[in-house]
Amino acid sequence: MEFGEYVVDLNADCVCGCMDGDRFHKIFHFPNDYGASVVSNPKKEGFAERGYRILLIRFSNETEYRVVTAPMFDKSILECDTWDEALDALKKIKELT
Repeated sequence: MEFGEYVVDLNADCVCGCMDGDRFHKIFHFPNDYGASVVSNPKKEGFAERGYRILLIRFSNETEYRVVTAPMFDKSILECDTWDEALDALKKIKELT
């Protein structure tokens, strides 16, 4: 997986149900201390039927982070229809300074 070296295992006790069924949930921590929580969209009301939802985060240490808004995105949650769009967003997050 591209960016696999940046995946951190903070999901072990995730209570959101994101790991049920065939859902995808990974948290990425980049060297710039920005990161992303990437979840495949569930098939329920309020979510797209496909794609990925990316939550932009900023790490204060190895285990703690907060949700942030980056000026280039103008929001903290990004909706991506495809994995390629999600990869493009991750590349931009990795390059933030």
